[in-house]
Amino acid sequence: MGATINLHGKPRIGDGCKPYLIAEIGTNHNQDIRIARDLVKAVADAGFDCAKFQSYEADEIVSGNIRARDYGLEQYYGDISAEEMFSKYLKTPKEWFPELRDLCRQLGIDCATTIHGPHGLAWARDMDFDLIKIASMDHNNLPFLRSLVNAIDAPVLVSFGMAALADIDATVETLRPHRPGIGIFHCVSIYPPRAEELRLANIPFLRQRFPIPVGFSDHADDVITSLAALSLGTRLFEKHVTMDKKSHGPDHPFALEPDQMKAYVNGLRILADGLDSGEFEAPTAKESAIRTSYLKSIVAARDLPAGHKLDAADLTLVRPGTGIPPKDIDTVIGRSVRRPITKGTVLAWDDLDS
Repeated sequence: MGATINLHGKPRIGDGCKPYLIAEIGTNHNQDIRIARDLVKAVADAGFDCAKFQSYEADEIVSGNIRARDYGLEQYYGDISAEEMFSKYLKTPKEWFPELRDLCRQLGIDCATTIHGPHGLAWARDMDFDLIKIASMDHNNLPFLRSLVNAIDAPVLVSFGMAALADIDATVETLRPHRPGIGIFHCVSIYPPRAEELRLANIPFLRQRFPIPVGFSDHADDVITSLAALSLGTRLFEKHVTMDKKSHGPDHPFALEPDQMKAYVNGLRILADGLDSGEFEAPTAKESAIRTSYLKSIVAARDLPAGHKLDAADLTLVRPGTGIPPKDIDTVIGRSVRRPITKGTVLAWDDLDS
């Protein structure tokens, strides 16, 4: 395993790479292929690297005895079985994927899907996806994870919502032999999480523990949280997207709308450029231009007669920064002024005796 994942023959994900941004379309197409197409176009326009969908086989996810209300989703779908909910309302129809995959590639982005069991694996193997995602619900499904190893020619990324450290260790060890590469996501399975629930310190911990890309699957309802994750070292992100937060369904309210998508992508790209330089960067010309207005100088705190020997009480440190800088205060104290100085005068060296 390495700290980077190659896509299309080049290192694209991990250390030394630009941020790789996955737009999680998930189920937010509301089973309307027109919305799915619009979302692919929106994420490509915003600058994401990849569009991802959820591919469900209901019987690979949930027992037939579970109801929608057991997940608090009866408000959206009524009192129906969870199997019916996934099949009727949440899955992305598999017949859409040749078109959606090709649309992604026409627009210059990758296409990924989440799979949940052997049927999903058998189908995805023939679809030529760029990435395969494993959802948090399957992070401890070791029999399924073992079946993936070198059985599909795409890197595998795993989210670890609800995971103990032992779960993460076991999953990484299980997938370690997968030759196309593996990556993991720090994830909090709360939708959306509060700031105190994010546990972002797990990102540098996991980066130190594993020589693989460590990402952040972000369910926060803002564009800020991922910037914090970026500063902690991750360069792999997953973020839910929607055309309209008010749409019917559980994942819309915390997803990014098109204008937010652009702000999210631009913020991460710009901040990453600054973080990745590895050197001290001097202020820009725009910032340097305000130095004399915003920095401070040594200024007369009172009217001073010619020949007056300066002490600390005679001086104050205030804007503007056009005179003797504050660091030289000890050199100024004890010297005499050559001419009368009025209160508020910014002192210059030629105001003082030698």
